[in-house]
Amino acid sequence: MKKKILIACAAALVLMAAAAAAWYYRPAPPIDNVLESLDVNAETVAEWRNVIAYVPLDDRTDNMEDVVYLAEASGYRVVMPEGDVYCTKLDGQKPNRNGTQHGDREALMEWVKEMDEQGCDLFLMSLDQLFSGGLVHSRYTLGEDMVFDDGTVMTELEAFDEYILFLTNDPKNRIYMFDSVVRLASTVGYEGFGIDEYYALREYGMVARPALTGEELTLENIFANYPYAADGVTLAENALADNTYAHVLTEELIADYNAVRVRKLTLLDHVMKGIKGSDNIHLIIGIDDSSNTENIQYNELHYIEKQLGEGATLMAGLDSLARLLVGQIAQESYDYEVKASVRYVGGTEMIPSSEFDLYTLEEVVDLHMDLFKAARVSEEEAELQVVVMTAPDDETKAQAYCEELVSLLEYNEEHNIPTAFIEASNNAYGETLEKMLLERVDFAHLMSFAGKYDQANVTGAGFAMGFSRYLYLRCCEDKTAEADLAQAQQIANSMALTYGYTLHTRYPLNLYVMELGYDYNNILTPSRDGRLIQDGLEQLFFGECVRISEALEGGRLISELNPVNEKTVHGVSFSEVYMPWNRTFEISFTIDVESLLTPIAGVAEEPAA
Repeated sequence: MKKKILIACAAALVLMAAAAAAWYYRPAPPIDNVLESLDVNAETVAEWRNVIAYVPLDDRTDNMEDVVYLAEASGYRVVMPEGDVYCTKLDGQKPNRNGTQHGDREALMEWVKEMDEQGCDLFLMSLDQLFSGGLVHSRYTLGEDMVFDDGTVMTELEAFDEYILFLTNDPKNRIYMFDSVVRLASTVGYEGFGIDEYYALREYGMVARPALTGEELTLENIFANYPYAADGVTLAENALADNTYAHVLTEELIADYNAVRVRKLTLLDHVMKGIKGSDNIHLIIGIDDSSNTENIQYNELHYIEKQLGEGATLMAGLDSLARLLVGQIAQESYDYEVKASVRYVGGTEMIPSSEFDLYTLEEVVDLHMDLFKAARVSEEEAELQVVVMTAPDDETKAQAYCEELVSLLEYNEEHNIPTAFIEASNNAYGETLEKMLLERVDFAHLMSFAGKYDQANVTGAGFAMGFSRYLYLRCCEDKTAEADLAQAQQIANSMALTYGYTLHTRYPLNLYVMELGYDYNNILTPSRDGRLIQDGLEQLFFGECVRISEALEGGRLISELNPVNEKTVHGVSFSEVYMPWNRTFEISFTIDVESLLTPIAGVAEEPAA
């Protein structure tokens, strides 16, 4: 029945859009315009205290708006490079200004140097962007020397030492970097790769390799074992569990796949060795799409663990890493140990939530507690409670688990207990839980809410938001109305992405795009159908966002602790929705908050621009 409703919805969109008067394609807004409302231009910086120079992983919402909202809600300001020097473009789409589909490595290195010279001393940087021009390109490129505007030619390792590692020479600088372990599969719609290549390479990567231990665990041995299955003799392509896509695995494709892994691990090894002994540099390495098996990542991960030194951490997930580092910046700046408790509801925290997860949910949570140096205490002693919803261990208990969760959140709200809420059930409770949450829970009162990702990334997002905001409220002496506005925006953003888009808009939108004859993984459209797709996106998404606005209206946002002060949220609205990569997997949009009211005074403070 649900599928029929969605198909009917998509069909209705076709009729609606066909009647539209404007037959033109609205492309994604230019990157400068997207960031204009976020105020991330370094030219406007007068004083560099608490300013973060940020080189993002790419231009998806996870790495742009989400990071800016979080930083501002935590008492920081973010500056980013201007233009499209960090953007990713899928096949067939208009390239960046440098003529490529990926970021401009040389321009970004120079920008970092310029920020240092201007007086910035806080740096948050993606190594995938600096080395490869973004996450997607890091999965394909075999690397090449960097050529700077003045004609200087450097290897990738030389450029890292000259532009990034050089920052550690100034003891005032604090450098936070993140990188990825190459995932098992490719990206659909890039470098000619389609869905067949995605599944073929994932199956190839999933084949167990010879497990190396002790002195055998070297780069040379890891690289030598890439082509072979666990016995060290059989070629990996001949040991596939599923041969459906075996015909795609040409010798060239396999050779390039393994060469990409060689380059990435070689670069990461150089970074890990280079930062040892530096106490002002931090590195988080994210595991991008894995599985709890002895796959091609197995030896890589154990080698990385062996090389980790002070200030370096291996984490599950990737799209939350920039936010986690903002949280780490806050934790080190405010220098405060948070007493935190963790409550699981649902009973499945002891198992991975899907075939893409390496760790159990409980292990992932423990990693994040360690990252933020939290003191684990009972709920009665906790100053911040982390509440994690898992999938139900027994379907017959699903309703009871929903009631347990919502009642707990209501109790915490009534007693002003700061709470980070992580919805990691992968929508196992369907609309039942969603309806109860939107009707009974004051999301504005939460320190954080995260719910649209896989368990690793949703945990990272929830911890980053929760700990950063709590540290700001607990420790910052110069609190601002701008930080409260950013907190309202990031909660609204997370709710809209979860309950407005991922759970209700993306599927019918995919159906609609397919009915028009296009690939929702890379929508290349003539003007007429592009307008239709944009109309469909707006109708579906904005329609769902009405519930989000209503749920947030009158919400009580915590603006002070000890004693607790609150501001009432009024007039949350959503506009300017678009697909930054012209695919339906992610969207970006603008969030406005009409006002935040102080209940006692009853006057508006800092209405949103």
